[in-house]
Amino acid sequence: MASDVMEIPEDLDFIQVLGAAPEPTEQDPDVWRVVTPVGDSGESVALSFDIGARSVRLTRESMGRCDIEIYREQVDRILLYSRNGEHGIVVEATVPGFRCELRVVVSPEFRLVDPMLYLGS
Repeated sequence: MASDVMEIPEDLDFIQVLGAAPEPTEQDPDVWRVVTPVGDSGESVALSFDIGARSVRLTRESMGRCDIEIYREQVDRILLYSRNGEHGIVVEATVPGFRCELRVVVSPEFRLVDPMLYLGS
């Protein structure tokens, strides 16, 4: 269900699941960013979001280089989860005719699931 406001977890949830709270970026104080390591791999995942614009950018860096970058607009909410030793991020977005749930596992190892569901409308 689409909304005019993107829902995000509390800072404490970010700290408990990802190990850090989001902070405003230097380039744009409306954009918040949190970086978390991926297990013990030396990789990191960065989640940046703009609540007012309802947009999210997720990147993975490996060996100092960005090797994955995903951008979503019309984001309804960001969820964090921690269960069975797995920690991750879920980004839910709804665009006309589609519902998207981007799921990123950050621990114990990186995994990305990005199914786009056609709603038929």
